[in-house]
Amino acid sequence: MENLGNIILLNKHLFSIKVLLIILSLGILSPQLALAKTPKAIVTSSGKEISFKDTRIRVHKLLRSLGEPTWTKKELTRLTRSVHSYLRAFSGRQFDATLAALRRGDRYRPMLRAKLARAKIPMAFEALPMAESAYRFNARSKAGARGLWQYMPASARQYGLHVSRKLDQRTDPAMATDAALDYLKYLNRKFGKISILLSVAAYNAGEGRIGRVVRRSGIKSGKRGYSRVLRFLPKETRGYVPEFLAAAILVKSPAYFGFPTTTQRTHQYVQVRKPLTVQKIANISKMSLANVQQLNPELKKYKRTPTHNYFIRLPNKAAVRLKNQLADQAKLWKPVSSPITLEHVTQQAHAAKAKKANKKFGSHTVYTVNKGNNLGGIADIFSVPIKDIRQINNVRGNRIHVGQALIIPTKKNLDRKVYRVRSGDNLGSIAQRLGIGVSHLKFVNGVTNPRRLRLGQKLIYYI
Repeated sequence: MENLGNIILLNKHLFSIKVLLIILSLGILSPQLALAKTPKAIVTSSGKEISFKDTRIRVHKLLRSLGEPTWTKKELTRLTRSVHSYLRAFSGRQFDATLAALRRGDRYRPMLRAKLARAKIPMAFEALPMAESAYRFNARSKAGARGLWQYMPASARQYGLHVSRKLDQRTDPAMATDAALDYLKYLNRKFGKISILLSVAAYNAGEGRIGRVVRRSGIKSGKRGYSRVLRFLPKETRGYVPEFLAAAILVKSPAYFGFPTTTQRTHQYVQVRKPLTVQKIANISKMSLANVQQLNPELKKYKRTPTHNYFIRLPNKAAVRLKNQLADQAKLWKPVSSPITLEHVTQQAHAAKAKKANKKFGSHTVYTVNKGNNLGGIADIFSVPIKDIRQINNVRGNRIHVGQALIIPTKKNLDRKVYRVRSGDNLGSIAQRLGIGVSHLKFVNGVTNPRRLRLGQKLIYYI
């Protein structure tokens, strides 16, 4: 009888385990069990892994520096999940775009830090323009917001910025920053006692909307701050706050997340108060026009600096010459302690991925995504499984963007060649001469209209 009882008890345990397995397979889990699954580590461009625990420690430190009240472990874990997801995207599939944003940010961060310190606003807010505009001085949203700080016209005028067809001071980095910090100080006075993160939320969603959210939540003190209000926030804002926190963590330690930095500060930034022709800047600084444009590639499409208080990157001696010659019309800013390196950025950033591809497949090539490209087409061109391209480049799904450099793992050596269009050429004759398909030329070069070839145009192909 005793043995029979043991058998019955064992069967009950087995039945319970089966039920649990069925629940797990169907995904019928409570929020608590769902939270128990630890997210995957972030893999940087150098191949280093950053664990979820590491991200949580950094989020906790950042929240303390912002003066946030103590959160429960469960609340902190939930927030860290979102931050960790953004950091993975920044360091992975959005690496090239993030790198470009960090390089732009190097221009403005010395000014931002000085103004933040003067306004007694936490230094983490130097990352807010990254979340808003990716540090583009002339960024424009579909809703009509513009500039580093993405001001709407009415809000800009309210804080002293002139907005008209002839002059839009939202694109003036210095003046727009002064206005933004005045607004942030006002938001901090209004929401800071509860949580400074509500100031960030209000910057995104509007102070009136966040005020209504606070009243609806019933919170009257900062005991749990932002976490108490979180579930009442608009969906977009619930994503915006962790994006800001991720940007603040990244901006503070870009090298830790695989972005190439240097300790050498061979350049300075000259804040030119009034627009000048690029040629005049080159003459005064005793540099060639080509060199000025190489250090400031966004100036290639302009004959003169496109806004007031424009920031020019120049070598140290040239920067001092320009500042001295312009007297009161220029201000000199030294770069941050670890600026993003300018030399061979793409090669350095993709070195680890290339090494991984060579080890597994024997060889690799670097492919730059063109307009109209997709992962399936790229995989077909190089006869490589899509999953291998995703794995090497940390790409989720099929999200790629124009200009993105992809490491393509191959089992045979591929040569990247360049052909210059000659008089009388068309895609058909070129493809026949090179021994490749017309579709190959169109895809690799992003050619949508084969009739619009220009004399001397470079066409890329692989053999």
